[in-house]
Amino acid sequence: MNQHSEDPFAQQRPQRVRVQAPSDAALTLPTVAVEHSADAYYVRQLIRSQLRLAVSVAAGIIVLLVGITVLLSFWPAISEITLAAIPLPWWILGVGIYPLIILAGVLYNLSAVRNERRYRSIAR
Repeated sequence: MNQHSEDPFAQQRPQRVRVQAPSDAALTLPTVAVEHSADAYYVRQLIRSQLRLAVSVAAGIIVLLVGITVLLSFWPAISEITLAAIPLPWWILGVGIYPLIILAGVLYNLSAVRNERRYRSIAR
């Protein structure tokens, strides 16, 4: 029996076509032009130095806060010391930390300005 007589949709189906690349075709990927200018290099270096500075200041503040917390939790006798009817840990956390955070911010700002000044002197 003929296959077309059994299947009423056989004539409606498109004929299959096999698509192949030529055997000598090579896969070429588009290359992205890398910018090798001195300006791009120095900008990347400035960004890295600013990031390194920010991470080190943040890590320093975190170490300071964790250190004070650990000190206060492992030395409970310090809670009994009072100044003006306020426990010493409250003074340390409420008054002592803020000047250190402000000092860290000022030092960060001075260092960031110094980094940018170096970049401007090189980029001219």
